[in-house]
Amino acid sequence: MPKQVDHSSRRAEISDAVMRLLARDGLESISLRHVAAEAGVSAGQVQHYFPTKDAMMEFATTTIAGRIQARIAAAGPDPDLRQILTALLPTDAESAADTRTLIGYLAFASVRPPVAETLATNGRAFRDHIAGMLPHHPDPTGAANTLLALLDGLALHVTLGQLPAADARTVLTTAIDEACSRQPHINQP
Repeated sequence: MPKQVDHSSRRAEISDAVMRLLARDGLESISLRHVAAEAGVSAGQVQHYFPTKDAMMEFATTTIAGRIQARIAAAGPDPDLRQILTALLPTDAESAADTRTLIGYLAFASVRPPVAETLATNGRAFRDHIAGMLPHHPDPTGAANTLLALLDGLALHVTLGQLPAADARTVLTTAIDEACSRQPHINQP
């Protein structure tokens, strides 16, 4: 009787190998041969599931998105803005690896317009969610853009070792508190 293969599990194993390679060795390490070696499978198996590097990278986005969602979910059942955004800072080995992986993926997407558009669409949806958490801010969308850009920059600086994670958390929470305390200007008669 032939061995039963769990195809979704095998795809996830290969995707995890892509993530590890991105985090450890960068975008240039992603090749059929390197991914197969990292996953402990044959090159033919990798190619069966992912016929191209682009297919491997695109599938890895679901893994990245899942990890980001899990970090937010770990903040609690109904996280506030501070919990959501600070959960996305790289503060330990796992979240730092996720950030390095995301940086590699962003480099990949920057030269592939369809992938970049998917990221932009998802990014706008997340920005709109954050803006919805700032209902009293005079410009909630602008504030959400600012907070997300700050988060991205802080994550990069922490990942590169230019800023301690605790300092990044302080900077981010100060900006969140400021955005949450802003009230619309009311014209006086």
